[in-house]
Amino acid sequence: MRTLHVLTLALLAAAGASSAPEAKGAALCPDERASGRSSAKAAGWLAPAAPALTLAAADEMASAAIREAEERGFFDISVTVIDASGRVLVAKTMTGCPSLPPRIALAKAMACLSTHAPSSRALRDKYLPDRAPQLLAMTVIGAESQLPLSAVPGGLLLRDASTNIVGAVGVSGASADEDEECAIAAARAVGLSTNPPGWSV
Repeated sequence: MRTLHVLTLALLAAAGASSAPEAKGAALCPDERASGRSSAKAAGWLAPAAPALTLAAADEMASAAIREAEERGFFDISVTVIDASGRVLVAKTMTGCPSLPPRIALAKAMACLSTHAPSSRALRDKYLPDRAPQLLAMTVIGAESQLPLSAVPGGLLLRDASTNIVGAVGVSGASADEDEECAIAAARAVGLSTNPPGWSV
């Protein structure tokens, strides 16, 4: 009986010894624990990803603007779509468009994005005629910073359904009002809003 008891104790001790490494193995090693702490710490300093305009959406917008110009019989236009960082995603120019409108289209889009004005028309109306020197100063500073600004109708700031800014579109080549109509058609083609809440510069 004593022998059986001793044997039982020995078996239990062996089982405990064999399970201990497994329990230790199940725990995180020092490197893993440190990595976990670093990830948790970094997460507190990182902003959640904002919605981003896709290349496919930008391409469809540019095509929609050109279709609008063709269907309405406007002069040939140029369209530029930029993302929220100001990077050009898509630029399309109809074959009969002169060489200057592509640059103006970018400047109209950049005017909206760099000031968060809902449109290049709104930017113009805010500063002209009473605050023309301020608008001129903004234009000069923008040019020196390689951020061209054109406060002429045809540019629109683009927002999603939650009012997140996702980019801007600029159109030039037809009349200013017609450029704006094409820009609106571009935004509507992918379901983006061009009527955000109030803004300020």
